[in-house]
Amino acid sequence: MHRFVFHYVPKNKIGLRLHFIFHGVHHDYPSDAKRLVLPPSVSIPLATAFYFLFDAILPANYIFGFFPGFILGYLFYDISHYAIHHFNFKGNIWKKIKQHHMLHHYRGARKRLWR
Repeated sequence: MHRFVFHYVPKNKIGLRLHFIFHGVHHDYPSDAKRLVLPPSVSIPLATAFYFLFDAILPANYIFGFFPGFILGYLFYDISHYAIHHFNFKGNIWKKIKQHHMLHHYRGARKRLWR
C-alpha cells in the first residue's frame, strides 16, 4: 500500500496538498515522532471504510475474525515503522533494514529502492 498509495503523485493542487498532509510531511521530517502515522482524523474513518468494504465482500461470520487481524497487522506495521525510525539496532539485519528505509527517505520518496 505504501508504495502505490502513499507515493502516488496527484495532478491537482488539492490532491497534492492532501498527499503532503497524509504522507509527504513524513518524508520532509522523517525524525519527527509525531509525523510517523496517519492522524486519527484520517485513520478512524479509513478503518471504518475498510470495515464496511470487508463486510460487503466477506461472508458474514468471517468479518469478526478478519477485521481485527487486519487492524493488528496495520498496528504491527506502524510499530515496526516507528522502531525503524527511532530505535538503535545492534543486529546486522536490523541495521540493514533501517539503512534501506532511510535511503527511501533521503534518495527521494519516489525512487524504487527494492531492486
